[in-house]
Amino acid sequence: MPAAHTSRAFGRVLDTSALAQATTGKSIYARTLIELALASGANTLLIPVTAYIQALAEIPQDFRWTLMLLTTSPGVHLDLIDDREKAHEIADLGAADPALAHVAWCALQYGWPLVTDRGPELLQISPDLHIEALP
Repeated sequence: MPAAHTSRAFGRVLDTSALAQATTGKSIYARTLIELALASGANTLLIPVTAYIQALAEIPQDFRWTLMLLTTSPGVHLDLIDDREKAHEIADLGAADPALAHVAWCALQYGWPLVTDRGPELLQISPDLHIEALP
């Protein structure tokens, strides 16, 4: 289990489903949550790079620009897997889906809610996750 991040900032972790649904307009909830976070500047949106890649692969080509713009917005951070130790910690969560393991790791690391439509699967990875379910 990763050590807790000590930042006092508040944010949310966005998984593939949140990114894809907000980008395509399928979820007004996800889109509004992102818009409010960007407008307020008070909340950080953390996007695990594996979820970003998976969302890019899932959404239609003509929506990709929206997702790319989101990742360049102030208050939005991409969480990279930039060292072996981190990769091992993510793998140690035991999930078959690397993107799902990465978003779980990020939420545990930061102690932030995870916005998703895959709550039951994520809670199997770790019951300590705070899931913010997409309607």
